[in-house]
Amino acid sequence: MIPFPEHARVNVGDTLARDLLRAAEALPEYDNREFYSTALQASVLEDVREAAPDAFDSLVAQIKERLAHWPYCALVRGLAFDPGNKVFVAVNRAFGELVARPYEKPRAQLVHYIQPSTDVVSARGGHESERLHTDTADWETPVELISMVCVRADPDGGGRSRILDVDAIRSEVHEQLGSATLAQLDMEPVPWQLASYCGGGVQWRTILTPSSVCWRRYTIDFALDSTGAKLSDEMSRSLTRFEDVVSTTDRTLDFLMSEGELLFSDNRRTIHARTPIAAGPASDRLMIRSWIRTT
Repeated sequence: MIPFPEHARVNVGDTLARDLLRAAEALPEYDNREFYSTALQASVLEDVREAAPDAFDSLVAQIKERLAHWPYCALVRGLAFDPGNKVFVAVNRAFGELVARPYEKPRAQLVHYIQPSTDVVSARGGHESERLHTDTADWETPVELISMVCVRADPDGGGRSRILDVDAIRSEVHEQLGSATLAQLDMEPVPWQLASYCGGGVQWRTILTPSSVCWRRYTIDFALDSTGAKLSDEMSRSLTRFEDVVSTTDRTLDFLMSEGELLFSDNRRTIHARTPIAAGPASDRLMIRSWIRTT
């Protein structure tokens, strides 16, 4: 495993952190449901940014610069976050529109609280969050960007973040499975079960392109089960071998986020997971996530 690279980190100065927090605290408190309003998102961004526009814009530019290059993610240190999540919403809205599945606590909120007690148990053992995957793989067009802040880390060191980029994936597939399998994953589509709140149904698309990856095995399995669609024996074997490759490669970033650290990752060029948490639902680990549509 690879530690998070220093060149992908962004450090925020105390003055900027203090100014943004003060501006956020001067705003009204909003219910999580209210943040679904794109107008409110934009208003919070404008009001918080106004406290230090040049420094705020510089911060956003630094994050974008890191997202544009390997490892296609950025870890921000030094921001101060208010309990009402207005700093979080403002910084995220600078990259695009915050989106989410329809509101339904505790599993669906625009500013989404991720806790071990609400993890989805996998039929294959453990939890689905422990397997490298693409967020919103069950949407017709998966979101471009994921943002996550650590509120409380697991006290036993569980829940380490893991990120694997598309360049490493393509290289590993080529080296371990061969050029024919790489070409197959580029060109032969597989079925993806679309979420019911997106209208349901199945969409066929490839797992890889030359610059992107979309991977969440159980979404493909759901589509196969729901439609009775069949993959070729060769593609079925390729999916299993692909999963083995991405699960075992030593080119995956592995790091423990600390309180107050904010992670941005490109959801098209990386897949992500977390390591198991020994205490399970009893752990008080808390992360807050947003999905961002940048186009």
